[in-house]
Amino acid sequence: MRTRRAVVTGAANGIGRAIAERLSGDGLEVVGVDREPVATACCRHAIDFDLSQVGDVEGLFVSVEEGIGPVDALVNAAGVSEVLDLSDFSADVYERVLSVDLHAPVRLAIAAANAMAGRGYGRIVNVTSIHSRLGERGALAYDIAKAGMDQATRTLAVEYSGRGVLCNAVAPGFIETRMSIVDGEMETRTERFRRVYLETGRLPMGRPGQPSDVTGMTAWLVSDDNTYITGQSICVDGGLTATF
Repeated sequence: MRTRRAVVTGAANGIGRAIAERLSGDGLEVVGVDREPVATACCRHAIDFDLSQVGDVEGLFVSVEEGIGPVDALVNAAGVSEVLDLSDFSADVYERVLSVDLHAPVRLAIAAANAMAGRGYGRIVNVTSIHSRLGERGALAYDIAKAGMDQATRTLAVEYSGRGVLCNAVAPGFIETRMSIVDGEMETRTERFRRVYLETGRLPMGRPGQPSDVTGMTAWLVSDDNTYITGQSICVDGGLTATF
């Protein structure tokens, strides 16, 4: 029986690396894609690629399948976040965030879905965010990108599920990664975070998440055990979006 193969973007660190490690541990042959060095411990294959080069994304997927073999699962985990001050709007920041967080993963998912549909099987998971449904000051580009990816997930599911390709999203809340470091400090370890989210009960589980908290759901969604869930965005947020 052929080993299942998965492509994971953003595999160098954070949630992407944790997912790559989990899938590798589950026996999948993982192809890690990142513009930073990818650890060979979590990925059998590593591809140096900058997702801001949106026009090259389809070629990336073709090269993976031609050089390594058919891809059974795609996890779009790469992402960037930059503060966008609307009083001094930067088109460069806006376009850069949307390129990496929306346009590239959508085009990569389409390329993967078309190839998978031709074989009658595939699993796609897009790592979005609770920002897809909640806004924050300074995060317009990121919020738009994540909301767009949630909707793209639903539409891709409608387009491809009848041909064996299931597409879902996981939407993390506060997860301690490099992206959570603001002005040199991990935002989940600040007095403000404790006061606003922990003391008030707004974060019911009473703690921020770790990248490993996202891996279980992702691994299940790309597995053969998932036979009938598609077009869903599942919050992995410790209950944050269940409160008000």
